[in-house]
Amino acid sequence: MSKHDVVVTGIGIINPAGIGKDEFWHNISTGKSAIREISRFDSTDFPTKVAGEIAEFEPADYIPRRFIVKTDRFTHYALAATELALQDATLDLTQEDSYRVGVWFGNNAGGWDICERGFYELYNDGATMVNPWQATAWFPTAAQGYVTIRYGIRGYSKSFVCDRASGASGLYFGIKSIQEGFNDVVIAGGSEAPITRFGMTCYYETGEVSAATDPEKAYLPFDRNRTGLVLGEGSTVLVLESEEHARNRGAKIYGKVVSGCMTTDTDPTSGVHFERCMSRAIQSAQLQPKDIDVVLAEGCGTQQSDRIEGEAISTVFAQAPNVAVSVPKALYGHLYGASCVTEVACSLLAMETEQLPTMSQTEPDADCRLNFVTQPQSHPVRHALVNSRAREGVNASFVIAK
Repeated sequence: MSKHDVVVTGIGIINPAGIGKDEFWHNISTGKSAIREISRFDSTDFPTKVAGEIAEFEPADYIPRRFIVKTDRFTHYALAATELALQDATLDLTQEDSYRVGVWFGNNAGGWDICERGFYELYNDGATMVNPWQATAWFPTAAQGYVTIRYGIRGYSKSFVCDRASGASGLYFGIKSIQEGFNDVVIAGGSEAPITRFGMTCYYETGEVSAATDPEKAYLPFDRNRTGLVLGEGSTVLVLESEEHARNRGAKIYGKVVSGCMTTDTDPTSGVHFERCMSRAIQSAQLQPKDIDVVLAEGCGTQQSDRIEGEAISTVFAQAPNVAVSVPKALYGHLYGASCVTEVACSLLAMETEQLPTMSQTEPDADCRLNFVTQPQSHPVRHALVNSRAREGVNASFVIAK
């Protein structure tokens, strides 16, 4: 069976760096960081002091009020990003076959905010005061579920929990559902809202979250002084369509997802299969490394993870050592379930504007000899490679084409 080509026709972004793709991209392409001292709770005695928080967001601007009380903050972000993506794609789902539309989301941790409030209500006010929607609101599939409910979507859909590669997993299999003919349209993305005392405590215990107190120096991927990642919150949603479906309705096409690959390193301290993942994605796109204009790296910010990825990129691009490399999440925090799709959106916006996404860095690690984009830079982009890697060695790479 011939596979259907997959294109992107809509981008919806709710992010610390901006709400909506235009505000977000202006800040990312000009290097404006959205990482700040935590304001959501008192972090005086807390082990980590900074995060990528969304400062101004009113759920009622995007979501029916009857949904707000039933859902957690991470679902609010997902519903809002979905609405923005559908508007951007000028796609009216009431005119589509609801059994040919799917929702493929990544989320790593569920609803921390409603969980924390629920525990407080239970132990201070009694069981009768706990939100009756608690059980369904915290669950990691809630974002996907409420998007399908709101828009009456009945097609092949899934949610994925896979650490930092949660969103990449949803994107990968959502693409396949179009390629194999199960869906004509896929709402692909992810959402996270871990900025609570309880949520951040759990993430901090992984050993990957930076304890730095200076927001400007907290998240420094591939930097000699790196100390880990900074958590962010938000959602990015892409409208994916078969190219035939998009052209038949006269949609604007941002770009094409040419290929995607996923592998697993059996030893998380090795990047052998990460190299293979990138190489396979490029080969499947019928390209060579020299054809890639920018690599959007995972950039976890830990000593081991960045060393592995840096070596893997250097090996794959040995014949193209000057390829631009960026980690835009360094400006807004790691979004886990929303991370990979946000970087895919960055690659598409770079193609549209010929501006590269920037990253934070103070002193490049001498062992990571890559061409990092640390200042605003104009550069035509026809092909981009987007990476994602989970803590236990699940790898994903996508080639995006203009």
